[in-house]
Formats: sequence, structure tokens, C-alpha cells
Amino acid sequence: MRMLLADYIKLVNVTTEDVIYDEKDLNDCVEKIELIDYHQVLEHEGIKFWCYNAGHVLGAAMYMIEIAGVHILYTGDYSMEDDRHLMAAEVPSTSPDVLIVESTYGVQVHSPREEREERFKNTVTQIVCRGGRCLIPVFALGRAQELLLILDEHWQANKELQHIPIYYASRLASKAIRVYQTYINMMNEHIRRQMDVSNPFIFKHITNLKTIDQFEDLGPCVVMASPGMLQSGVSRQLLDRWCTDEKNGVVIPGYSVEGTLAKKILTSPEDITGLDGRNRPLRCSVEYISFSAHVDFVEHKRFMEA
Repeated sequence: MRMLLADYIKLVNVTTEDVIYDEKDLNDCVEKIELIDYHQVLEHEGIKFWCYNAGHVLGAAMYMIEIAGVHILYTGDYSMEDDRHLMAAEVPSTSPDVLIVESTYGVQVHSPREEREERFKNTVTQIVCRGGRCLIPVFALGRAQELLLILDEHWQANKELQHIPIYYASRLASKAIRVYQTYINMMNEHIRRQMDVSNPFIFKHITNLKTIDQFEDLGPCVVMASPGMLQSGVSRQLLDRWCTDEKNGVVIPGYSVEGTLAKKILTSPEDITGLDGRNRPLRCSVEYISFSAHVDFVEHKRFMEA
């Protein structure tokens, strides 16, 4: 949490004068946080509460609250499927009387994960094999780590791709990977088995791009960069640079909020406005392949019936 909020503070200090809170506020907040374990029961003035693994990102939790014998479950964001690194959400052993769930995808239904992974790998391969640059705008925590694992494995299995560089350009994602390496015990069985042989988060074919200034843009490549909504930062800079070439491509791997550039380019506009205020034709391909760690309608139903 500290990493995410500290990164937010740096961002707003650059992009807006309306700073909601600063680093002192963050430090004051963090000092008040008490760490608890999953399933650890706490009680305050007769109200009991405990949490379960929510499967959304590392450390995500859903909370069960007991008040006068009534059980209320608040899921927050949760995922009911194992992905490349995290376990699915737990189904609480106590059946709630009141259930409050997220509704990010409402009645939408995701395609099977295996299909999405194949489509993702094929799309990236097609872009670089036609001589293009592939931009993958991501959130620094969660999807970035999953997609890095998929790409590193795909490059390892295809020697003809190994001369094409893959970069991830996010300081926050780099810090998050170190946290993931520390808490391997919270990963799924697939990752824990791999750890017996080698650390899967030490990538063989992926390089951390610390600054865009050190990036040598010389030919086909894959760059995973934040932010995921393309509103600023490295991902936006690269989109401005690459959007005019039809050989290049953008893969949007998660949920895009209305009003953001990531959402706009999914509608195939003729041009976009760059960070410098100039319009640029949007000639690169744009694909949406969801790896969002939110339940769909089917998973909602399965969770509620369990």
C-alpha cells in the first residue's frame, strides 16, 4: 500500500496543483495500520471481524463481520480463478447473512483463461514479427507480474523470438516484483513448484527499463509500461511515438475507465492528441485482451452458490 500511495503522490505533484494528500499524510496513515493474518479473528466492542484471501492481487482480502450474530461478507475486488501466480479467492466456511460484492463486470462473461493467453501470445508475436513495436500498458501491481511470466515463458519456448527484446518500464512494478519474491508462500501451487527449481520472477528474456532515456528504439520490441490507462508516463510517451506506424500495435490487457485514452483508442478513433497537444493519426493496431482479476457473472454466481 505504501508503494502505491507514494507513487500516486509523486504523480499528482507533477500533473496537478490540487494535491489531496502529501507524504506526511501518508506516513501518518501508515503508522495507524495494524497488520493481521488471514482468518485471524479480532473483536472490538462486541463486533468480530476476520478476513479471507480475495485472489485479486497479492494481499487482497475480503472481510467477514459479525454483529449480534449476523454475518456480513464484504468481498471488495476478488477473483475466482487461479492465474499464473496467485491463488483464487477463498470460499468462506461461514455462510453470510448479508453479501456485498463488487460489480466491475456485471453480467459480462470472460472467455476461458487458456484462450486469452493464446490470443495474447499470438497477438504480441504477430506485431513483432511484422517488424513492429508492441506496447502493453499495465497497472504496476498484479497484471504486470502475470503478463511478464507469460511472455518470459513464451520467449523461452520460441527461439526465433529471443533476439527481440522485452522490457518492462515501471519502477513500481520492479519494486512489486521484489515483494512477490519475498512472499512466495502466498503464490499458487504452480509458482511454489517452480521455486523448487528456480525463481520464476528472475526473468530470462525481460529487462527492466529504468528510464525511457536509456531506451534504444531500434526495431521490433515489446514494452510493458505503466500507467495502464495511458493518461501520462512512459506508456503514454511510447504511444505518442509509435501510434502513427501501422506495423506497431497496442495490447490493452485490463479494464479501462471511461474518459481515459486507453478506453478511447478501443473505439478506433482516426487520431489522438499527444502529450504535446498535437494530433497524431492512430494507425497502429489496438487489441483488448482482458486479464483483469475481477470476477465475471459466472464466477459471481458460482461464489454465491458455494
